[in-house]
Amino acid sequence: MQQLRSGVVRRAVLAYGAVLFLGSLCAGAQTCTTQARMTAQERNEIGSAAYTLASAVLANDAARLRANTVSQFAGNFNQTAYLMRTTSERIAGDSLAVTQAYLLDASGKTAGAGSEADFACPLTGTVSETDFAIPGLPPGRFAFAMVEAAGPRPWLLAFLLQGENGSWKMAGFYPHERSVAGHDGLWFWTAARADAKANKPWLAWVQYSEADNLLRPASFVSSGNLDKLRGEQRTAAPEPLTNGLSAATPMALQGPGGAVFQVTSLGAQSGDGGRVVDLVMHIEAGQEAAGEAATARNVAAATALLTAHPELRDGFANVFVIADASGQAPFVVQRPIRDLAAGAK
Repeated sequence: MQQLRSGVVRRAVLAYGAVLFLGSLCAGAQTCTTQARMTAQERNEIGSAAYTLASAVLANDAARLRANTVSQFAGNFNQTAYLMRTTSERIAGDSLAVTQAYLLDASGKTAGAGSEADFACPLTGTVSETDFAIPGLPPGRFAFAMVEAAGPRPWLLAFLLQGENGSWKMAGFYPHERSVAGHDGLWFWTAARADAKANKPWLAWVQYSEADNLLRPASFVSSGNLDKLRGEQRTAAPEPLTNGLSAATPMALQGPGGAVFQVTSLGAQSGDGGRVVDLVMHIEAGQEAAGEAATARNVAAATALLTAHPELRDGFANVFVIADASGQAPFVVQRPIRDLAAGAK
């Protein structure tokens, strides 16, 4: 049986993708038991379940992963199977170790109430705590377990587990890389601080975002250190980014010939098999959904961004511009930043 070894809760992005299975909203008392305070049986059962799931992902064994998924979601498995397959390709040959687990008891919640499930998990021997704020969690007993895949490109396989018929089954899967271009989340955090001090706030924003992606185990997990990271990002943010970017709060970017692009996201991702860091921006698609005109629009948006904020040319190999339109597939254009910096179209 796979034993848990101690570890520190950290997040990485989400980096690649996530599948979260949720039930109806509920409200009531929730309790968290950290790994150190679990019974030996609880630690071993949760650790064994997480290791079994991670081993199935490593082996690209959809049948085994599905057999260990809660019945509510095992019947609709295509998205999970795709995520498993693409993750398996990235961790081939890696070794697995369960590093951290939390027991999340929401069995006293009342189904149907409109609140998220909040769990505060004080860490033994410190003043720090890890917090979970999971929307849509139904009443029941859950666990959150982290499995590190160690290899040339470290990955984290995080699982939300749910008690079902006396065993732990998968109710959520959150894989993401732990490093990009050979750098981990702490490196990006340090780089962001240096960029902020060097009066490069736009570059600092992206570096802080990538640090958060790499260090955060899942979007609903937080801690004192992660709160500190986001606080630093907000403090150092340039004025257009103070309140963040989203479809509801886009940033207007002035382009050539009077064009205006609505930027809804700005961040980074790994590229070329994890060997480089690429800049990624999302814009509203507007009238041109695809084709040559849409390509020209995306390239113009990338050029406008790099012209307005040339510091973003540092440290990135390519820029991806993703135009989003409701009811349509995103239209993606990629260009080497060196070409755009030279004015290529």
